[in-house]
Amino acid sequence: MFEPAAEAAKIRASYGPEELQALEAYTDVTVTLGTAGLHPYIETRGGLAVCAYASDGTLVVVASHDALPLRRSGLSGWHITHVPEDTNCPPWRCVVHDTTPDDPERDRPGDLDLDAAVEAITRHLSDCFHVTEEAGA
Repeated sequence: MFEPAAEAAKIRASYGPEELQALEAYTDVTVTLGTAGLHPYIETRGGLAVCAYASDGTLVVVASHDALPLRRSGLSGWHITHVPEDTNCPPWRCVVHDTTPDDPERDRPGDLDLDAAVEAITRHLSDCFHVTEEAGA
């Protein structure tokens, strides 16, 4: 049986210098997600993101317009998705919260309020038909 907390802990235990540097930049995000009952970790394969397992084993992925920048000063907004697994092409992807500007080079950064982001995540996870569908399978 898949244990989200144990899986996230295993990933965190294998952090190298790149993940530790990213964790330093996004500690507030991982703490906030953990406080919300998710199991966060730093993902650096294919670009920087903060991922968090939900209790059902699905993933919440916190990124920006693309990957998260290592320097927070370059963060243009949150782009948060919900996927069934950590793969390049998941069978489904829900956009949970998106505050990124249309043109990050020209437009002002979007809202970076973590409380609003976590509220959107919590609401989505309780309403997502993919979660309900898989729980009933």
